[in-house]
Parts: sequence; C-alpha cells; structure tokens
Amino acid sequence: MELRRLRLLHELSRRGTVGAVAAALSYSPSSVSVQLAELEREAATKLLRRVGRNVELTPAGRRLAAYAEEALGADEAIRAELAAVDDAPRGRLRMTFVQTPALALLPGVLDRLGSAAPDLRSRAVDLVVGIECEPVPVGRRRDVDRQDILREDVLLALHPHHRAVTRRGPVRLGATEHDVWAAGHRGTGLDAVVHNVCNRLGGFDPDVRHRSDDGLVLSALVASGRAVTLLPALLATAMPQIAARRLREERLQRIIFSATRSTISDAPAIVAVRKALVTTAHQIAAERRDVDLVV
Repeated sequence: MELRRLRLLHELSRRGTVGAVAAALSYSPSSVSVQLAELEREAATKLLRRVGRNVELTPAGRRLAAYAEEALGADEAIRAELAAVDDAPRGRLRMTFVQTPALALLPGVLDRLGSAAPDLRSRAVDLVVGIECEPVPVGRRRDVDRQDILREDVLLALHPHHRAVTRRGPVRLGATEHDVWAAGHRGTGLDAVVHNVCNRLGGFDPDVRHRSDDGLVLSALVASGRAVTLLPALLATAMPQIAARRLREERLQRIIFSATRSTISDAPAIVAVRKALVTTAHQIAAERRDVDLVV
C-alpha cells in the first residue's frame, strides 16, 4: 500500500471529513476521494461508508488508520535517522509561524540558515513556531516534541489619550471595564485569554465588539480609539500610535515555542532551524526588558 494513500486515511481519521483532509494537504476533495478508493482496492476490503454527504471509517478502516499512523511515524523516523548520518541539513523543511513570532524571529532565522545550512530550503509543516498564553495553556501531545524559546510580556493596549494613560507605569485593568474591547475570533487563544484575564483580574466580562486574529488589525483598532485589547510586547511596543502598559494586577506573559513531530526531532534540518531560532532569540532577549529567554 502506498504511504501517501495511508496518509490520507490517517488524516481522515483525525479530521473527520474529506473536505478537511483536502484543505489540510492542499488537495482537491475529488482527488482525496479517488485516492481513498484506490486504497480500498489495495486493501481488498471496505474502508469507508457513506453517511449523508460525508463518509466515516468502517471498523477495518479504523484498524488500518491506526497502522497507517505507525507506518508514517516509522517512515519519518527512518528518514531522520538516515539524514543524521550525513549530519548536514539539506532538502526541504516545511515551517509555519504565528504572526508575531514571525515578525520578530523569521528574518533572523532565515539569515542564519542561509549561511549555516545553504542547502536547506523551507516551505510552508514539519516545524511550528507557536504561542501559549499562561492563563490558557496549550494541550500537550506525546507525539510532539516542544521546545520553549522566549517568554514575552502581554500588555494592555490603549489609545494614547485613554483616561487610564497618565504615566508610563502599570495600568489597573478595572479602568477598562466600560470600554469596547477587541479580541480574537471565538474559540481562539486570544479570545480565551481576554475573557479569562478580564474576569479573573478585573472582575468584569469584556464588551467585545471587534474580532480579528491579526495583531496589526487589533493595533489599528486601538490606535483609532475604537477599542482596547491585549497585545504581545514584541508587537505592541513597535506601534508608536498606541500606549502599551503592563497590568497592575499581574505580570501577564506568553511563551513562544517550537514544536515538531517526535519522530523527526533529531533530523539535521530540524536541529539547524531550532539552533537558528535560539540564536535569534538570544539577540532579541539581550536587547529588551519585556522578553526573557527560556532555553
């Protein structure tokens, strides 16, 4: 059986719909359906059954999906081990960044990789650079290798003429109880953090009228006087048109981390990128008081 078809079955078991698999792997839904039908022919048994407009795995399909996960992990582990024999990072590495860490870290990382690993080409996901706000932790998985990089302040972002902005010191969160708030879309980490912090530290439920997962959009809303929000220090302090202040009640922080599948964590390409991330993080932390190095 072909690994690429086993991968599609594995993804279907995780994501639930053919459309979600197609979107995740940049295929068309019809292409995914055709490949899954080919896999059924290879397996000589029924792997899927139609339920309304979607499909679900049969017992045989669920069993094969479990074996597919093992086979894909073994394939990655073998490739990483063989690559480590040469010890020279090369080939293609797929990376994805959350916006703010990308703005702060990505240029420096690519500069360092250009000289340290010239044969490595990145494309967009073997390694993720993500964020975790401490009041709302990210779930951990045993098959994911995580390395924390930086601890960054999360600041209250206000219009410079906001009534609470009287000096450069911390601001009491309760001063924003009657303000309009901006937050991430429902179900996102930023939305959860805004509600958690306002209720836990301020004793109020925020009046969220604007939603975006783009930090630059949130900054623009604050700069125009239409909302207040929470922003990471690396972004907030780069915006002279807003006033960014620590909370008086508590020092709020978030962690920037890298994560990869455990089966490829020792691959030379992963090691090279993580080394470049840490080196860039050292430089940023040395120049700032609102960012601390974790590694």
